[in-house]
Amino acid sequence: MPDTELIPPIGYGSSWLVIGIALIVVVIATILVILLVRARKRSSSQPLPPGGLAGLRAEYHARITEIEAEFAAGGLSARSAHHRLSAVVRQYARAVSGVDAPVMTLTELQSSPLPTVTAAIAEYYPASFESADRSEISSAVVRARQVIESWG
Repeated sequence: MPDTELIPPIGYGSSWLVIGIALIVVVIATILVILLVRARKRSSSQPLPPGGLAGLRAEYHARITEIEAEFAAGGLSARSAHHRLSAVVRQYARAVSGVDAPVMTLTELQSSPLPTVTAAIAEYYPASFESADRSEISSAVVRARQVIESWG
């Protein structure tokens, strides 16, 4: 057996170790920044306008009254009225609770902490998507007003 010489492993410069650690720190910092920005975005809710909840209620009641009057004047179909009432209820829910209801589907709303909003939207769905237009929206208007009054 020939006499073999052991060859030591190739040495790397210490700069590679520093570069590797720096990259790991940058990746961890990036992940933390993303998580913090997302958490801050979720927790930030819009402040109530001057007049507080009462002022907000009055504003949204006025929007509902406007939709009702436009429907009564014939300027709005029942389907469009239901769509607009749905939008008003969803916007109110976001303004009061901070939950982004305007972009949620009915299924997502059902798993949200907004039972009155979910019930109203569920009532609006058939009228919003059926082929035959309805001739009245009074129950939908009553439901929208109930949602607004249910907070606070």
